Parts: sequence; structure tokens; C-alpha cells
Amino acid sequence: MSTINAVGSQAGFLRPVRPNPGPATDVFAKKADSAMGFSPASTVELSDRAKALLAKAEHESAVASRLAAHLAGNGRNPAAAMTPLAVTQWTDTGGVPAKPTTSKPALEGIAAVKEWAKSDVFRNAANAVADDQVRALVRDGRLSQLPALDDEQLNQLSEAERNVYGTVRSLQGLYDGMPKTMDQALADRKAVVLEAYPDEINRMRSGLASGSLKKEDGWEDIIASRETELAAARQGTMTIHAVNDSNLVQSKGEFTVARDGNGWSARGITVNGNAAALQETFGSGNMQVGSSPYTGDYVITW
Repeated sequence: MSTINAVGSQAGFLRPVRPNPGPATDVFAKKADSAMGFSPASTVELSDRAKALLAKAEHESAVASRLAAHLAGNGRNPAAAMTPLAVTQWTDTGGVPAKPTTSKPALEGIAAVKEWAKSDVFRNAANAVADDQVRALVRDGRLSQLPALDDEQLNQLSEAERNVYGTVRSLQGLYDGMPKTMDQALADRKAVVLEAYPDEINRMRSGLASGSLKKEDGWEDIIASRETELAAARQGTMTIHAVNDSNLVQSKGEFTVARDGNGWSARGITVNGNAAALQETFGSGNMQVGSSPYTGDYVITW
């Protein structure tokens, strides 16, 4: 069965900068190939080397674009940020006496975490495990938004409290990055394409001209597919469709967190689509599948 794959989203403590397409997806030809970033049309067949090069280039481009957007603000709220694909981490330091902080958000965040840690509801979070109770509280916006804490502020928390903080804030980053409506999912995708594709196309064309990118690796097809999607975004012809058929799209929401020596990370949703069946159903080979706990599964076509 031909498939369209969406990579499990990841997020850390830095919120994604809108626009955010929700779960990152791939529509690579007739195979299921995962790459971070934007997707060529499903009719393009790429060599393994081209896919590896594209994945690396798109990852670097996505990180750079989001960092630039975060620093510049881009007229959007930086607190509503980040693809589910980049990971921002913090590292604990122990044994250093904490200095008092005058930051009101930090004080309120620390106080909230200390109260939560006393509740049995956060028993698993105190061990750095996200369970259904905490996921539901975060998903429904029933917990106050936690701010970023520096090392001195983190040292005011016990180990269990730091685990509660890390678990909740990682989940908040994931859920904040998910589209809340179908209109938002479509608008986010359009914004990503309009913002990133012109520069990507120019860089790929320059690479072909200079010889750093090889024609035989399929770059002309990748450029053509991006130009098609860019034209659709500019002309307003991209369309989103709700999908309730598991024969077309299947999604798995994980919303789990992990902590290691480097810090925290989290996984969101993995989406798989049947490319051939979707093309037959919606009449287009140009598509991207997605899913959100707020919208359900969907496919964007152009």
C-alpha cells in the first residue's frame, strides 16, 4: 500500500513560532519516507541520496526560519510557537544556592508547580511520566501556562517538582503547536509555504546551477512540486478536507515526554496516509496529511 507519512512531532520548552503546520508530514512518491519540513508532490520518486540530502537541508532551513521568526516576532505571538519537530532543551544544575527572583511569572510558575506536586494527580509527572490525567489537563487548557525558568529558578524546585515542571511544560509546547480548527490548520500550512518556499526554491536552483546539487538526484522534480504548492498558496486554491476513514488516514497521538542527560523532549502525533486511495478520493496527487487532537485527521490538497 502506498503511504504518506507524518513524522511524530517533537517539542521542548520553546514554543513553536507560528505558522505551524501541525504534525509534520511527508508526501514522497509511492513510498513512506519521513523528512522534516516541506513535502514534494506524491508523484515524485526520489533516490535515497536525494531524500537524505533533502531531509538535512529542510531540517536546517526549518530550524533557521523558526529561530529567525522567534527573534523577530514576525508580528505573531512567540508564545504560540514551534513545529512539532524541533527540540529545545534545558539542563538542570544541582547544588547551587538559588537566588530570589523578582519575576512575577516565574514566581507564579514555581508556586503552581509546588502545589501541583502535592497532588496525587501529578504522581506520575513527578517521575517524569505523562499520563492521561495530565495530558487531558494540558490539552483542555486547565493548567496555568508555565514560563521558562533559568537554572537558579529551577534550583528552587525539588527533583520531583522539576519533573512536574518539565512534564507539563513539554506537553504545553506540544498542544500549543497543534491547530485548534481546520481553518487554522489550512492557514498555518499556507503561511509556512508562503514564508519558506520562495527562498528554498531559489537556493535549490542556485545549487543546481553551481553543481552542488545534482540533477540526477531529482532536484528539478522537487523544485517543480514546491512551485506548484507555492502557486496554490498564492492563488488561494489549497483546500483542507476532514478525513474520518482509517483506510485513508491513520493517526496515533502519543503526547509523551522523555528526559535524559541533555534535557527534555516530547512526541506528539504520527500520521500515516494511503497516497493512492487519497488521490482517488480527492482527485489530486498533491497533498499533505495531518492531524490534531482538536480537529481530527485531515488532508490538504492543491
